[in-house]
Amino acid sequence: MAGFELALDVTGWAEVDQTLAELPRKLDLAAARALRKTAQWLRTHSTREISRELRITQSPIRHRYQIHSNATSREVKLWVGLRPIGVHYLGTPKQTITGVAVGHRNYGDAFISPMRSSQRLVFRRKGRERLPIEKVTEDWEGEGLGALERWERRAQARFFELFEQEARHALAAA
Repeated sequence: MAGFELALDVTGWAEVDQTLAELPRKLDLAAARALRKTAQWLRTHSTREISRELRITQSPIRHRYQIHSNATSREVKLWVGLRPIGVHYLGTPKQTITGVAVGHRNYGDAFISPMRSSQRLVFRRKGRERLPIEKVTEDWEGEGLGALERWERRAQARFFELFEQEARHALAAA
C-alpha cells in the first residue's frame, strides 16, 4: 500500500507549559541582575569622573558609595555620601612654611598631626588659641552631584542593554 502517514506526538506540551510558567520569574531575576549591574556600572564610571575632576585617587570616593539590592528586588538603591573628604585622603600631606600642601592644594595656617590615627591628619586652629582645632576637609558635593546627574541619563540606556543580555541568557537556559 503506497501512501503517506503522519503521526504527531503532543506529549511534550507539558514541558512547554512549564517553561512558559517559569518565564515571568526568570525575567524578574534577569531584571534584578541588570539593575544591580547597572548600579555597579554607575558607581564605577561616576567615581572615575569625579576623581578626574578633583584630581585625586578614586579610593576615597568609591568608599562613599553603597549599593542596596535584593536578589528578587525590583529596585536598587545607590547611596552616595557627599560629606566633605578629609584632605589626608587627597594625597600625602607635606608641612610647608605657610601651612600644609596636599597634592596640588595648599591649606594656609594648617598643621599635620596623627591625633590617635595611623594617618597624617591635617588640622587648623579655629581661633588664635591653642585649642580648639578642626580637621581640614575638601567639599566635593558640587562635583559629585554634577557627575551623578550626567551619568544618571546614561544609566537608563545601560540598564536596557544589560537587561537584554540577562533576558537572553535566562531564555537560552530555559
